Amino acid sequence: MNKVSQLPARLAIVVCIGVLFSAFVPSSGMLEVMTSIMTLVLIIMLLREDFGREMKGWLLLAFGTYSIGVIADLLDEVPELNDHWLIDNSDDVFMHIGVFLMCLCFIKMLQQRQNLIAHLNTQIEKAHHLEEELSKHAFQDDLTQLENRRALFRRFDAIAIQLQRGVLAYINIDNFKKVNDRFGHKRGDELLIELATILSSTSPDGSKIYRIGGDEFVVLLPTDNNEATHQWVEYLYQTTSLMRQSFDIDLSISIVPYHAGNLSDPDGILAHADKERYKKKAEKNKHAEHTRY
Repeated sequence: MNKVSQLPARLAIVVCIGVLFSAFVPSSGMLEVMTSIMTLVLIIMLLREDFGREMKGWLLLAFGTYSIGVIADLLDEVPELNDHWLIDNSDDVFMHIGVFLMCLCFIKMLQQRQNLIAHLNTQIEKAHHLEEELSKHAFQDDLTQLENRRALFRRFDAIAIQLQRGVLAYINIDNFKKVNDRFGHKRGDELLIELATILSSTSPDGSKIYRIGGDEFVVLLPTDNNEATHQWVEYLYQTTSLMRQSFDIDLSISIVPYHAGNLSDPDGILAHADKERYKKKAEKNKHAEHTRY
């Protein structure tokens, strides 16, 4: 990528106008010398910048033309050449053309700078878009579009910092493997998507839903009201009744309160919730067998 001169745009314009104005205004010999020196130094400074071959060519042309004008102006001071018609008439012409070419180079430099800024803005937008995509893949489950286990742990950190309290519902699909074996993995994926949709539509406002494993889901309920939580669980069972009957599956749900104290060990709270889920599942199986006999 080409470098851009560190000369500020406003200063460049002021210098360019000043040099051009001084070239057309009658002035003393000392001012003309200072203007000529300043103009040559400015062109040489620009030549040291890497603006590409095209710009380099224009700068060399400006430097050469202006140098011819300066040389002609110096020769005009020699008494023997003072009345030479070519030297007497060409010094100002070449210097003015050189200044004009230098102004043209300034305009091209500013345009190049604007193009570079536009290109950098485009690259920044692409980088932001790529960052969003990477973040999406890092914290989102591709199948259900819910947030994943990594996002859940990040949420735990935020909750612990804000000292929030609530309830964690750990949900597992019983006999899910039989669904894949009987109906195929595609239908199993559709079942997971359907359950994710139901969880999203039935969970109370402010709840966060995550898929943390194959058939494991977590819902963070922003309340520790036991009665409201149990009502939601019952409503979830009612809503999934037809789905559970169709696929011969069941849902195991365990409820664990969360707070800043136990969120410091995210694996621990999930392990505790899983343990509670197995207890309820064992109690449910025992009750079913007792009812059968």
